Amino acid sequence: MKRIAKYIGLALVASAFAAACNKNAEPVFDDKDAFVAFDKVALSVSEDYSVDGTEAGKIFKVPVTLASVKGFEETLKFEVTEPEKQGANAAVNYELLTTAGVLSFDAEHRTSYIEFKTIPDNTFTGDLKLEIEIFGNEQIAAGSENICTLTINDVDHPLGFMLGDYTVTGKDNWDGVVDWKMTLSKDSKDITKVWIHNLANWDRAGVDFYGVVNADRTSINIPFGQECALTYNGDPIFLWGLTNEGMGYSSGSTEVKLVFDDSGKLTGLDFGKEWGFWVRTKAGANFCVVWPGIVAVKN
Repeated sequence: MKRIAKYIGLALVASAFAAACNKNAEPVFDDKDAFVAFDKVALSVSEDYSVDGTEAGKIFKVPVTLASVKGFEETLKFEVTEPEKQGANAAVNYELLTTAGVLSFDAEHRTSYIEFKTIPDNTFTGDLKLEIEIFGNEQIAAGSENICTLTINDVDHPLGFMLGDYTVTGKDNWDGVVDWKMTLSKDSKDITKVWIHNLANWDRAGVDFYGVVNADRTSINIPFGQECALTYNGDPIFLWGLTNEGMGYSSGSTEVKLVFDDSGKLTGLDFGKEWGFWVRTKAGANFCVVWPGIVAVKN
């Protein structure tokens, strides 16, 4: 949206500058470069988004903007397609509410919306996708961002009960006993793997480490020596295991137990008292050290 607004602003400035150069000329707004495009080319929504206890349900809106100076009054076509691989199915996974297949624009309504309702299928299918394409006409060009991929996120993932945020308590090497937020996310391909963000009280983009869930889903095995996506001046960053004696290990792993209440609901994670974590570079730069005895409560 900001990008499209910028294009409109530049067109206005250029038009005003041209008029200023010729004081006798009437300002003429040239909209030959007007175009239509999605505000974002990739969006995602949970499959249970529209389930909110009301008859109508929540509506998910995909914005489309016609970028022009004066604002055209136009009706433009769009098309929704379902990819062969991991494609969402109409009436099963979603309902298209903008059934006419067209969007209307004018000077007062430069942004229009393609509206959907999501439908939970109560089955693990993995995340499903739609592709939406907006078309131009003889007067309005289709911009470079005229195709949007909408991902409908599956809430029936077999590890869904453990995904999400946790409040973690542990002894930081420099700050003493502290609390921090840790997040478990699913892997896009492997349903036995989870990605752990802020595992050792260092909340940085790209600092995510994986764990493998056992067959009966009662524990997570976190390997030592794994590398995260972030680097430090080109130096790889690794997760090491840390003992109570302060010894660091780049091989082996730790088994984290899932904690359930009497009803079978997951309440937290028990990291045990044998291993803590040490996040460091290959060259030896230390970013975080958390001693054994970590516990996590499910939010």
